[in-house]
Amino acid sequence: MSTMSQRSHLTVSKAWRVVGRLEEGQTQAEVAQAIGVSQSVISRIWNRFLETVSASRIPGQGRRRATTPNEDRYLVLMARRH
Repeated sequence: MSTMSQRSHLTVSKAWRVVGRLEEGQTQAEVAQAIGVSQSVISRIWNRFLETVSASRIPGQGRRRATTPNEDRYLVLMARRH
């Protein structure tokens, strides 16, 4: 059975620890190994910090919904009828 890996987010406190370590001069690879995540996670946190001066995630990011909840209910109703 194959499982897809899911992306989990670091807590805000861990993200700030990452930023602190990078500002102290540690490399992204060193920080990634110490925190126990991949280097790409550290890179994303650092880039977000440089752009927004915050290590927090912005809620609501991601793909927009294609249908509204009302449209979803209507589609289910139509599928059941047919």
